[in-house]
Amino acid sequence: MEQIKISPLFGNGMVLQQGVPVPVWGEARPGTLVTVTFSEKKYQAEPGISGKWKIILDSHEFGGPHAMEISAPDTKIIYNDIYFGDVWVCSGQSNMELPMARLKDNYPEEWDLPVNSLIRQFKVPQEWDFSVPRKFYSGGSWAAASGETLKDFSGTAWFFAKEMHKKTNIPIGIINAAWGGTPVEAWMSREALAAFPDKIALADKYSDSCLCDSIIADNEKKVHAWHEKLVSGDSGLSEAWYKPEASGWDTARSLFLPGDFSDAGINNFYGVIWFRRDFDIDDNFLVSGREIKLWLGTIVDSDTVYINGVEVGSIDYRYPPRKYSIPESLLHSGKNQIVARVICCNGGGGFTREKDFRIFSGNENIDLGGDWSYRVGIAMENPRPELFFFRSQPIGLFNAMLSPLLEYPCKGVVWYQGESNDKKPLDYSALFTAFINDWRSRTRNDLPFLFVQLPVFGEPEDNNETGSWAIIRQAQADALSLPVTGLAVALEFGEWNDLHPVNKKDIGRRLALAADKVVYHETNTSPGPLFRCMRRQGNKILLTFDNCGKGLAAREKPYVSVLSCGKLFRLPAEIAGPETVSIDVTDLQNPEKILYAWANNPRDRQLYNTDGLPVIPFSVVIN
Repeated sequence: MEQIKISPLFGNGMVLQQGVPVPVWGEARPGTLVTVTFSEKKYQAEPGISGKWKIILDSHEFGGPHAMEISAPDTKIIYNDIYFGDVWVCSGQSNMELPMARLKDNYPEEWDLPVNSLIRQFKVPQEWDFSVPRKFYSGGSWAAASGETLKDFSGTAWFFAKEMHKKTNIPIGIINAAWGGTPVEAWMSREALAAFPDKIALADKYSDSCLCDSIIADNEKKVHAWHEKLVSGDSGLSEAWYKPEASGWDTARSLFLPGDFSDAGINNFYGVIWFRRDFDIDDNFLVSGREIKLWLGTIVDSDTVYINGVEVGSIDYRYPPRKYSIPESLLHSGKNQIVARVICCNGGGGFTREKDFRIFSGNENIDLGGDWSYRVGIAMENPRPELFFFRSQPIGLFNAMLSPLLEYPCKGVVWYQGESNDKKPLDYSALFTAFINDWRSRTRNDLPFLFVQLPVFGEPEDNNETGSWAIIRQAQADALSLPVTGLAVALEFGEWNDLHPVNKKDIGRRLALAADKVVYHETNTSPGPLFRCMRRQGNKILLTFDNCGKGLAAREKPYVSVLSCGKLFRLPAEIAGPETVSIDVTDLQNPEKILYAWANNPRDRQLYNTDGLPVIPFSVVIN
């Protein structure tokens, strides 16, 4: 054992929670006297036979900078630039993980303005462990926000932290513990999953490290073999279809892009499709020293793009936006050529519609939408073997990514997750409640818990009872029944064609609005109008809502869906008072249930309050 081992949460530039005693912990050889010197006071601990030691710093008001010295015989560690402020654990899946680097084109002003160095982030290493809850991270360090480091900050966490700093004018620490594609059970402890023995059994299965190594090796071998066959059999590579002089393109078929490949009858396809299009450039486009950008939206599944025969970019999975830079030397006045090699792994494919699809430089723009020639490089017999992700399995992320931070005091938790539970949405309510309660049982019962309700996603559709995201949204709204919880409704901030919407700024603001109400006990209408009760009045049903502020408002004519005799009927709704909506059901024989904004991407979501907060989706049985 090292003479002193300390949690990586403690280091240069750290933010410690103001107003509470703060533990500092680590390991050392048994019998070693460990001394922590802080604010001119010495704290000492002597580890027992386990080697574990812990001291408790006195409570401090916000401010800094401070220094901390941790010493033992022949060892001295000094940490500088320490501040007391408010620490927020920001956790969840990809929409919490999504870094500011992905948002720079949408929020360039975040880099243009002086970046606040009193907002700091600790990025938790992305690891899993099915054996035991860990006490230490394998690494990590604190980073103060700057023009160089901002790209690595969680976008959601950054915009929330900015609002919190603006409100409190104290240092804000973000502990960024997020990982894309993860269901809530991956973040839950064994005890929290007591009511889900099947999930505990999975975690027990993967506690066998030899089995995990075998699964990883077998998965990598199968995927590698599939790609080897793909590459070796791709005529486009062997015949260099990406070169301007390549033959055979004159007989190629055409497909309008952006769009799905199924539009050309390409269904259940696994393999490679090559696309080519010519475009013209005039001298006004080629201004020396001006950056030239190529944006192609998102592509299913992976791509390599060439300009005039030279590769300019490649991304190997579907979700990141394709934003490539084109060296000025590759382009010339007159006709130029773009070629895209697209790999379809699982039967679907396409260039996502309604995304930027262009080459541009300054104010000069070349729209790439239209007919593209295409050729099949290789058609594989089978889809790519399914990738196996241990990060998605129960308990693994709790042990490795949450457990090591539970002793580190924080102001509260910010949570953005739910998308990866859409295959079994009915389980989410029980899981999410158990998750929050368990976290609190390990820290403090009044730990503020703020969470983002899922935004819209997918093609717009009418209300329906089977929408998995609608069910998860209801589970998230139901969690407001727990004390000290706040909800940020993000419905209208979603994008039908993108699982990762870029509007994290307004989500951060709504989270801050929830914090104002839940943590700072201010009066506001967060999270928005929430269904309270209903009553019959002749042939009308009156719905009453909380959090309406000065009243309800409709941005368009509002509609609900009413279930009657096994069918859903779309009916208009009328605002009948500051907090009341009226629905006329005269023409329905036996109205049973009312649905509002109840679909993955509900077409009808027109109601707000006068503060601009949307009515929270609901499904309610008619008494």
